[in-house]
Amino acid sequence: MKTEKLLEVQNLKKHFFKKKRFLEAQADPVRAVDGISFTLYEGETLGLVGESGCGKSTAARTLLRLIEPTSGKLSFCGTDLLSLKETELRKLRKEMQIVFQDPYSSVNPGRRIGHILQEPFEIHGFQDKKENAEKAAQLLEQVGLAPDYFNRYPHELSGGQLQRIAIARAIALNPKLIVADEPVSALDVSIQAQITNLLLDMKENLGISYLFISHDLRVVEYFCDRVAVMYLGKIVEIADSEQIYNSPQHPYTLALLNAIPRLESGHIKQKTSLKNDISNATPPLKGCNFQNRCPIKEKQCEEKMPDLEEVAPGHHVACFLKH
Repeated sequence: MKTEKLLEVQNLKKHFFKKKRFLEAQADPVRAVDGISFTLYEGETLGLVGESGCGKSTAARTLLRLIEPTSGKLSFCGTDLLSLKETELRKLRKEMQIVFQDPYSSVNPGRRIGHILQEPFEIHGFQDKKENAEKAAQLLEQVGLAPDYFNRYPHELSGGQLQRIAIARAIALNPKLIVADEPVSALDVSIQAQITNLLLDMKENLGISYLFISHDLRVVEYFCDRVAVMYLGKIVEIADSEQIYNSPQHPYTLALLNAIPRLESGHIKQKTSLKNDISNATPPLKGCNFQNRCPIKEKQCEEKMPDLEEVAPGHHVACFLKH
C-alpha cells in the first residue's frame, strides 16, 4: 500500500444551529460532526462506520465542502481545502468525487445515460462533443454495461445498473479520491457484491482511494483496509481492519460487531449489548458521549471525554475502559 498522505482531517466540526426566535434563548447546536481527525493514504480504503444518525454522511459532505464546516482543518494532496475560493475548489473537484446511497436521486431523470456520463467533461471544460461521447461509451464498458445503455433513461435501469452509472460518472475525470456514502445499502445482497467488486476493480486498475461510509460491517470487513468507528459526531476507534475485527477495544465497536449475523461462533469473546437506540441518544453535557448506552460505564466516564489514544501500533481508542 502507498504511504503518501492524500487527505488529512484535523479536529473537523460541523454544528447545526437552530434559528432563534424573539426572546428565545439560543438552543444548543446539533453537533453532527464534533472534532474528528484522521488521515487517508493514497491507494487505501478507509471505512467510516456507525449507526444511522452518528454523523457519517454529514462528515462526508463536509470533507468535500458540499457543506461548509464549522471549524477544523482539511488538506487534500497538501492543499488547504478551507482556504480555496469557489473557483479554485471547482477545479479541484475533479480529483474528489462522491457516490451517493440512492442512485436515482443523483441523476437527472430527464436525460439519457449518455448525456449524464458526458456531464463531467462538459462541466470541466471539455468542449469536443464527439470525444466526450466516446469517453462516455468507454465508461459504460468500464462499469460492465452494454453500449445500448447509452440511449436509455434512468427509469429504464435497475438500482444496481444505475449505481454503476453513478460510479462511471465518478471515475470519469480520473479522481484520486472517491467518497462512497452507503453506496450499496439500498441494493439487494447479490447486487451489493457486484457493486463492491466493481469498486475494488476501480481501485486496483485506476489507483483510486476510497472513504467508504457504511453501517454494514460485513461489507466493510471485505472492502476496507482500515476502519474508523464513529459515534454521535466523534471517532471512538480507528485501526486496521484486522485489528478492529479481531481485537476491538471500544464497547461501541464490540456492540456493532456482535450485531453481525455469523455462522461461526467465538468471533468476539466478549458479548456487549447497547442499552438504548441511537435515536434516543444525545451527547451528555460532559463526559463520554457513549456513557448513556455503555454497559460498562464507570464514574470517570461521566466526568471527562476520553481522548483518542494509541493502544497498539496504528490502533487508537477513545475509552477509559479499554478491553
